[in-house]
Amino acid sequence: MNVHQRINARKIVLSYFYENCFFYKLLEQDPAIKEALFIDNIFESQTETFSQERDNFLSAIKDGYLTWDPEDWLMYVLNHFFDEWKKEDVDIDYVLKVWKNLNKYRDEIIKKINGYAQSFDYSQMDVMDQSLFILWYVERKELDTPKEVILNELVELAKRYCDEWSPKLINGIMHNIIAEGNAVATKD
Repeated sequence: MNVHQRINARKIVLSYFYENCFFYKLLEQDPAIKEALFIDNIFESQTETFSQERDNFLSAIKDGYLTWDPEDWLMYVLNHFFDEWKKEDVDIDYVLKVWKNLNKYRDEIIKKINGYAQSFDYSQMDVMDQSLFILWYVERKELDTPKEVILNELVELAKRYCDEWSPKLINGIMHNIIAEGNAVATKD
């Protein structure tokens, strides 16, 4: 595994999970809303065509890009938004393995988070916090990434993309979930 490729892949999957969580939240409020703004935060490009590509991407979202084949979506994103990365700069296998399992683990991680969150539940969390939790959980389940590695990386992403309290929230809840998993594994 190339660490640089994995970090780039995490950012791509995080952007997808964010968009997905964002839609869930918006659709709970108003099923007619299908507009995403995160593209301005993570899909940064210096190309002259970025605005046009962003508009095309938002149209694709409205037209159901969440149902695109994962590899097609990934290639679209790499070709149009991450102009500083080439396909070789991204761990494609990671993206495909983690991305495909978003819905497989969504309910399970929400239940676990709600069990450990003390003053609010998952639905009240910031969308980026939700996305980081899901990314962490899916990666841990599907790739068995060592807990120290993934905790460190996601706390760093929280510091970059979330509010000042998110890294502590994410770190605390993830440690509790890991401890719970270790206790279950010890019983078996």
